[in-house]
Order: sequence, then structure tokens, then C-alpha cells
Amino acid sequence: MVPMKRLNDTLFLEALKSRVAGARLGYKAFYSSFLGGVTTEPHHMVVPIDDHMVHRGDAVFEAVKFQDGFVYALDRHLERLEVSAANICLLLPEDRIARVKMILETIRVSGLGSGIVRLFLARGPGSFTTNPFESIGTQTYCAITVGSSPSAEVYARGVRVGLSKISVKEGFFARTKTCNYLPNVLMKKEALDRGLDYVISLDESGFLAEGSTENFALLDKNETLVLPKFDRILRGVTAVRAMELASSIGLKAENRSITTEDVRSAKAAMMMGTTIDILPIASFEDSNSTNVNFKLRLESIDRLMKAFQLDLETGPLRTKI
Repeated sequence: MVPMKRLNDTLFLEALKSRVAGARLGYKAFYSSFLGGVTTEPHHMVVPIDDHMVHRGDAVFEAVKFQDGFVYALDRHLERLEVSAANICLLLPEDRIARVKMILETIRVSGLGSGIVRLFLARGPGSFTTNPFESIGTQTYCAITVGSSPSAEVYARGVRVGLSKISVKEGFFARTKTCNYLPNVLMKKEALDRGLDYVISLDESGFLAEGSTENFALLDKNETLVLPKFDRILRGVTAVRAMELASSIGLKAENRSITTEDVRSAKAAMMMGTTIDILPIASFEDSNSTNVNFKLRLESIDRLMKAFQLDLETGPLRTKI
């Protein structure tokens, strides 16, 4: 048996560099309160294995878009982050003013004008147990990465969506954005295994819930924008803003329970999220493997997508970097 290699500081850094070479080209900056600073070296972007975020998913997070020198809906994302942290009794390590300053400075260090802020508040390192009091305290991690929005071709042709067989999360965990995302991972795997772009979970009553990281919405036969109630799904920042913008362009918008029959009678359907904005659905596969096909270039959907794009570019929710 070949003796196991013992890593000293030099070999450890060499191993990190070689393992991440080429794999983290889109990782541009990383702030760690545990390390006490920011780095642009991808091999430095690591988290302690005994941080409860790693081995228990005991952390909350947000992904926030920035483009053309402005962060979009930052305050709304941070408000949701703070609610999630309070839900799991996670003490905030700094106030919002300091958190915004850290985020903007990390973006500036990254050198990117457009990309994604990936922000985590973690229970912190200290033990491998489930005891939250054994950590050294809440840690903040912030990674700035290149964005990965769908191509123009995807928006033009729409996406394929189906119903998921993965159980929906219980309401508290659906409404709290923690790093315990195993059901979400399995939903994404299910979609790819079935040759779909996304799948939507169902609750115990058979009502549609959400995708793995996206909200689902439809335009019903009366041209009302309808999203599921926010009791079993995450209150999506993009989804809420889309409802506000719908009202501003003359469309009604509401939250109500959605059945598969509602989908079959709808004029259009779409996915919504931070990295995809508003993405039209071309086809929807129900539990009987029956496809519902939607008209993609519906005038109402075009107006909503344009209104959202204008809001991204010139709207009031932007924070200058």
C-alpha cells in the first residue's frame, strides 16, 4: 500500500491551486469574515468543514443580480435574508449598512460590472454536532461570480416544464431560504433526467408550488397573472416585482391556489427567478404525461418581460456599486 501523502502548508496550497485550476474561472472575488478579508484567488475561496453550513445546511443565503454597475433589488434580498436568519435564530454579525458596504466593496474588488452576488450567513465553525451553540458565531461569506442567464434563443423558444415527484417542503422550510437544499437538488436532477428544463412540485392537496430555484406563474384565460400562494413556496423577489409591474401595465395580478386544470386552460405560463428574470414556458407535462403547449409571443407576456427589463435597467430598485 502506498503511504498516504502528508500535506504541509506548501503542499496544501499547491494542491488547492491545482485542483481548482480552470474550474473556477467565473469566481472573481470572495469575502470571508472567518478569514477576515477579501480575496480574488479562486483557491482561497473555501469554507471550514466544521462550519455548520457545510455539514448541517445550517445557514441562510441569497443570490442577487448586478448589471451595468448597479445591484438589483438589494434591499429586498437583504430583507428576506434577515427574515430567514430570524426564522432559524441566527444572530446577524453586522447591521444592514455594514453588510451593504461589504457587498459593494467585494463587487468592486471583483472588477465585474455585471454578475451575481452569492451571500451566505452561516452558523459558523466549532463542532460537527447539531448543537448550534457549539459554533464560534455567525460567519458571513460573499462570493462574486460571473452571471449565467439563459441565451436569447432559450427565451425565444421557451422552456419545457413538468410536474415533479419530489415531495414539497413543509411551509416553514419552503418560506425560509436555508442551505438545506437537497429536495431542490433532486428536483433539478429529475428535470434533467427527464429531458426537461424545470419541474414544479405539488403540495399535498395537488396544488402547484415551485421549481427547484424558481417561481412558477401563469397568465389565466382572463389574462390575470397568477402565482401560487406564498405559504408553501419561497416569496421570490423577482416574482413579487413581476406582480407589481404587471399591475403597472394594466394586468391584474394575484396569488391563489393553482391546479393542473388551471394550467391546461391558461393562455401562457412562465418561470421567474434572479438569474432567469421572466422565462416563458413552451410546454407543460402533467402527471399523465400529457403536454400543454403555450403561445409564446403573447402580447401581454411581451409587455411584462419588457417592463421587467426596463426595471432592471432604469428602475427604482437599483443600488449603485
